[in-house]
Amino acid sequence: MNEHDEALRKQTAFLGQPKGVGTLSFMQLCNSFANYAMSAVLIYYLYANAPEGLGFSKANAAQLISLYSTVVVLTGIVGSFVCDRILGCRKSLFVARSLSFIGYVCLALPLGVPGYGIAMGCLAIGPMFGGRCLDALLGKFYDESDGRRDSAYTISYVISNIGAAAPVLSGAIAAALGYHVAFAACAVLAFLGIVVYAVTYKPFFGNIGIEPDDPLPDDKKRSFITKMIIVLVICAVVLATLFATGTLSISVFSNVISTVSIIIPIVYLVVIYKSKKTEPHEKKKILCLVPPFICNAVTLLIWTQTISILAIFYEEKVNRVLFGIEVPAASMQTIPAVFAVIIGSILTAVWTKLGKKQPYGTTKMGIGTIFWGFGALIIALLYVIYPGDAKVSAWWIVLFYAILMLGEGFTCPIGYSITAVAAPKAFMTQMMTIWSMSQSTGAALNTLLTNFYKEGSEIPFFVAIGLGVCAVGAVVAIFSKKLAVGMGLDKNAEA
Repeated sequence: MNEHDEALRKQTAFLGQPKGVGTLSFMQLCNSFANYAMSAVLIYYLYANAPEGLGFSKANAAQLISLYSTVVVLTGIVGSFVCDRILGCRKSLFVARSLSFIGYVCLALPLGVPGYGIAMGCLAIGPMFGGRCLDALLGKFYDESDGRRDSAYTISYVISNIGAAAPVLSGAIAAALGYHVAFAACAVLAFLGIVVYAVTYKPFFGNIGIEPDDPLPDDKKRSFITKMIIVLVICAVVLATLFATGTLSISVFSNVISTVSIIIPIVYLVVIYKSKKTEPHEKKKILCLVPPFICNAVTLLIWTQTISILAIFYEEKVNRVLFGIEVPAASMQTIPAVFAVIIGSILTAVWTKLGKKQPYGTTKMGIGTIFWGFGALIIALLYVIYPGDAKVSAWWIVLFYAILMLGEGFTCPIGYSITAVAAPKAFMTQMMTIWSMSQSTGAALNTLLTNFYKEGSEIPFFVAIGLGVCAVGAVVAIFSKKLAVGMGLDKNAEA
């Protein structure tokens, strides 16, 4: 890396971070607002009667939303490969966000079901060109001993959660002016992020992230892109035919994809570990990343389990009065976002203040996972304190979310930070995608665990989960120093 790029990395103009991190944070903010805003109203648009909506049944609408979320995770795997070997982080990010913008534009236009199909195609194919390129590009601004890295990822986490305010705005816009206007607002936000990135592309980034980490020869690049396009067309035709003839249902396809999502990150991790491009010291880093990976998976398992139970609580068992005002059931979902922003901001300041004295990233992962386990134990406690039809105080839900978001503040951004250090040089973006897929692994594990859930057995069910997750976190916390050193984290500049 040349002297100019090193100077860019040492900048502190953006909250003590390089200016390029400021650009990426703004892009994250725009993307978060656009994505949250779209997600908040999309399902209503799908099942609303024409001409306001598309007229799908509520069951099919829910399945389409679930299917889209799953497909985006899987296409991100291809995108991370494209980023690492063909486009590089910078170009991948531009292409991916541009495709997302086109998707929002298609939703904003009254094009009916075909427009929806094209929009979802763009939003799903976008990750196929980028994967977790933004997270990977963010990590390139820091070396292994830079204590600012955790703060940078925590800032990104906080900004992403600020986007949780978008559903309130898009919902109001949709109610007043229609769904297409709400989607148009998403397109505007996405466009703003792209413009700022384009303007600051050269002065803030220099050559950082401009080249692929493990480039393919030019002829193989063209061959791969050609083959990828052909495969996409074939898959689209085959799936359209199967759905049109009734051979394949949305629910069956979604279940198959969800099951596969458990296996894919594990297999992918093994492939990277055994690759000739992975150096012996990098193999050790991968092995040390596995325990935190498990931590991240079980935290999402708890989130998925508890949020399904709480959805019923909000409507039927919770006395939703806070400060003398009855809060609508749907609005309770804003509580975790508020805590995420507050706690994330505090932790960012703490990590920045502590600098080289802060705990290892693996220590943070272990502690955060224990907090997640406490969250499950609180759910079990609610069944003890409020049996039968007794109403649960809304303040218990506030406490529950406060503990969960404290845990997430320790685990979510730190996971990407330590992955940026542990990733083999040839697989930087792909490792970021594997880390993000630990969430889908957790969600899939949740599906398996629900087979053991029986009405009336909530207390032992959540106690078992809570204690199990606490145990996982405790093990990682105890061996955190050994894991951190194995990843190559500098003992004197803990990250």
